[in-house]
Amino acid sequence: MKKKVALITTGGTIASKRNDKNKLESGKLDGNAILSMCQLENEMNIELIDLYQIPSMHMTFENLNLLNRTIHRVFEDPSVSGVVVTHGTDSLEETAYFLELTVNDERPIIITGSQKSPEDIGTDVYSNLRNSLLVASSDQAKNIGTCVVFNEKIIHSKYVKKVHSSSINGFGAIGYGMLGFIDNDEVVIYQKPTNKEVYEIQETYPNVEIVLAYLGASSIILDALYDAKIEGLILVGAGRGQITPRMTNTIEKLCQNGTKVVLTTSTEEGRVFPTYDYYSSANNLKDQGVIMGGDFEPKKARLKLLLMLANANTDFDSFMH
Repeated sequence: MKKKVALITTGGTIASKRNDKNKLESGKLDGNAILSMCQLENEMNIELIDLYQIPSMHMTFENLNLLNRTIHRVFEDPSVSGVVVTHGTDSLEETAYFLELTVNDERPIIITGSQKSPEDIGTDVYSNLRNSLLVASSDQAKNIGTCVVFNEKIIHSKYVKKVHSSSINGFGAIGYGMLGFIDNDEVVIYQKPTNKEVYEIQETYPNVEIVLAYLGASSIILDALYDAKIEGLILVGAGRGQITPRMTNTIEKLCQNGTKVVLTTSTEEGRVFPTYDYYSSANNLKDQGVIMGGDFEPKKARLKLLLMLANANTDFDSFMH
């Protein structure tokens, strides 16, 4: 009996065409136009849902909520083995982690895209989509959560990151590796995530912004966010989580004003930790009420904090696990 997989398209380079200026326009192709090249018609039943045809940096939380509801509706059918979502690569990792945090099902959700357009020489469109459909239909893929399949790699959404702006090897997980890979149509999975947390989607979400610390950074941006009564802030420190002295006073004011501030690191590997004890260190920030953000990448931390605040969840220690 053939497996059944739902394919939800949202646009991006994987669905792009060149215009008369020889520039790519995202989301110009529907799902059938690219699906026909994957040569899987005789191997599985594919339910195609053309949801959006937009560039991924045009994605909004309203779009994400509809995508979430669409996946939940698809999973009402017990015969569906998994879901594949095609997506532009610029915000692909954020959409993937949003779905990881808001869908609770043992069946896999696979997000994929391409770095080249369908008509480019050496395009990765068809291999990425074919491999994603194979993973979504695999019995091995149960309980892997939401993953990104790209360039034959299977990478969990919490740690996946766009690591190259144009190469077909565009996504990786520095320091954490893959969950598995696809080799000559064989899906090989050798590890699975151990933790799962789920939040309800909401009609509106709090405003959570990201601010980067760097040598000599001032408080200008933080002061503006304080005046705007920002609800959440992801602070990107250096190393173990240090910021500049000029930023620190406003961070203290934000915490006193009720803003939830999560400290992350700009490094590719490792956690923030209150190792040092001086003004503007992670330990100093923790004493002011800043939440330690563990090994979270800033954009992923933003999504988690945003969903926690929207759901009135106060288990901020979970950032360290």
